[in-house]
Order: sequence, then C-alpha cells, then structure tokens
Amino acid sequence: MFWLIRLGAYSLSTWVAWHFFQNWGVSDNLLFAGKILSLDTEHQMFFGVCAGLSNYTGLDVTIIRLLWTLAAFYRGLGIILYILAFLIMPPAV
Repeated sequence: MFWLIRLGAYSLSTWVAWHFFQNWGVSDNLLFAGKILSLDTEHQMFFGVCAGLSNYTGLDVTIIRLLWTLAAFYRGLGIILYILAFLIMPPAV
C-alpha cells in the first residue's frame, strides 16, 4: 500500500516540476499567474479547501479530494493538513 502512495506522490511532484520548468521564463504564461488561493464556498463539500485548491491549480476537484483522503489514511497527515489549510486560506471574495 505504501508503494502506491509513494508512486502517487512521485508522479504528482514530477508533473508539478514539469509544468513549472516548461513555462520557465515566460512571464505571460505562468501556471498560477493572477490566481489567488482561497476557499471556494460555492463548491465546498466540508470547508471548501479542496475546491479552492482545484480552482487555483486547475486540477479536477475529485483528484484533489482523492489525494486528501489518501493522505488522511497515512497517519492522519491529511486531516492535520486540511485543518491547517482551512485556517490559513482566506475566504473567497
């Protein structure tokens, strides 16, 4: 089971690094240019953390919720990170 979590983490980090370096030096085509990370109260399931992260990154909200759930099963890390993200992220304007 742990190899599956590690494989997902490595795949996600590789994808993020690829997107970052693909747009390196292009100022008008940055990955998160002009986006503000905030809670999404319209599409929320619990507090709107996953929906807000989905709006910010452009990933499907189902994938982000699945990753949070897998992180929650790994020593409760996902629960702690979810509560911390809820406390840090501002509400949508």
